[in-house]
Amino acid sequence: MNATQLALPLVVLAPWLALTALALPALRRRATILLPLAALPALLLALAGPDPDAGIVLPGLLDQARLALDGTARAFLLPGALLWLLAGAYAHRHPLTHPLRFAVFWLLTLAGYLLLVLAADLLTFYAGFALMTFAAYGLVTHTGGVTALRAGRLYLGLMLIGEVALFTAVAWTTMLAGPGNSPDLVGLGAGMEPAAALLFAIGFGLKLGAPGLHAWLPRAHAVAPVPASAVLSGVMIKVGALGAWRLLEGGLEIPGHGALILTALGLTGTFYAVAVGLRQSEPKTILAWSSVSQMGLVVALLGMGAAGTSPGAPPAAVWAGLAVMLTHHGLAKGALFLGTGLLATAADRFTRRTILLGLALAGAALAAAPLSGGALAKAALTSGMPGWLAGLTGTATALLMLHFLRRAASRTPEPEPERSTGGNDRHGGMMAGMMLWWVTLAAGLVLPWWVADASLRGYALTASAIGNGLWPLLLAGVLAGGAWWLRSLWPGIGVAPARPPAPGRSAPRPLPGMGRLAHWWTLTERQLHRWPVIGRVATTMILLLALALAFSSIP
Repeated sequence: MNATQLALPLVVLAPWLALTALALPALRRRATILLPLAALPALLLALAGPDPDAGIVLPGLLDQARLALDGTARAFLLPGALLWLLAGAYAHRHPLTHPLRFAVFWLLTLAGYLLLVLAADLLTFYAGFALMTFAAYGLVTHTGGVTALRAGRLYLGLMLIGEVALFTAVAWTTMLAGPGNSPDLVGLGAGMEPAAALLFAIGFGLKLGAPGLHAWLPRAHAVAPVPASAVLSGVMIKVGALGAWRLLEGGLEIPGHGALILTALGLTGTFYAVAVGLRQSEPKTILAWSSVSQMGLVVALLGMGAAGTSPGAPPAAVWAGLAVMLTHHGLAKGALFLGTGLLATAADRFTRRTILLGLALAGAALAAAPLSGGALAKAALTSGMPGWLAGLTGTATALLMLHFLRRAASRTPEPEPERSTGGNDRHGGMMAGMMLWWVTLAAGLVLPWWVADASLRGYALTASAIGNGLWPLLLAGVLAGGAWWLRSLWPGIGVAPARPPAPGRSAPRPLPGMGRLAHWWTLTERQLHRWPVIGRVATTMILLLALALAFSSIP
């Protein structure tokens, strides 16, 4: 048994060992100190590199659960474990309403994440997926406020729909494999029934926050504590992409028009989420809509990968781009959420300007600025779509990030509450939080270049790639400047300014029709978050699944 085989069970058991340690009274009073330690073995294993031939079987557990660290698992584990560690360390310094309860749900969620990423068979993957999904409810509702509980109910309801679809697909696929067998993830998609593939798509799409299935994401990420929002947005929503990619690399064949529709749906969701995000005023809500937009790009990449699945594996260039996207977006979004938490309590001007500078760097990387991790991911997008279209996605993201920076900078710092996690003073806690945040930011800027292949790195350093990365940012700057000028004249075209008109001057007259259109748009999006609408969507999905099952049974 080599080192990887010895490390695999230790990585999976580390969160459970930390949970067991919470039985000690001394650790229960400082429960959050265990959060970064539970993710450390996973990070060390990911840094050691993939070893697909060193899998391990755990007999008697989930019908002989199998764990392995292949290239796909490592691409998810490396940025995920790093962000879990850094956000866990931040949580130890962050004031929490119920530190012990937060630590319990955090460790349970981490345990599910590690199990599903390292799973080599379907039942083990599903067990980790379900554990992570339901344990995250405790992170969403941690504060216990009315808004958090409402967001938690929406999250739990939609996740239950996804889990029912996923459980049905897993049971169906397992029964076809024969009694007493848990199918390997390798080759799982080959010859899969269309109805089963549709069930998997619903389950993975809901977790991913794919366009049309995104209603839970802005609500849940906005109310969760800052470190929980960082891992929710930076890590957990991407396990839907892991499941989808396992099917694609396993030989799932999607018709050409289906792959084209998937790509178009992802790009539509990218621009739609930006448009809705520009109507928001809370910085964390804006970041949540940014996650919806970026997951649209992930869906587009999956569609590009699906277009090349027949006869064989998806194109290597698409996988290289997806791997970079996972690393870049996870760490950049983690840095944005953690920085927002620091900015909310930073009082002195120098600290606030420093944090805003770091947030601007992370936002520019998210908008695919030249020489950033986002530029590497954009290089993969340009291989499957026109360059101007890929550039417009960068422009849309840059507009949303400029809006986020403007709203974050305009907020008055809140007094930091008394810490219940340790005996550090406010200055020491702020300095520790700043250090962890800068490490997260630096990792988001550097790590994508380490995981990218030579072709992507070489292309991103060319003059044409740098030029293609600059014009979307310049266009975003021009559009943002024009929008702010128009808003000063006609506040009805966007979020109304908070300041009253100057003495002696009347309020500016809204642009005719635009305020009504924006209000109608906001109400329409809000309806997507209501239970009657969700129920109708779920009923429609069930009917479509029934039709798919009926047609698949016809010889």
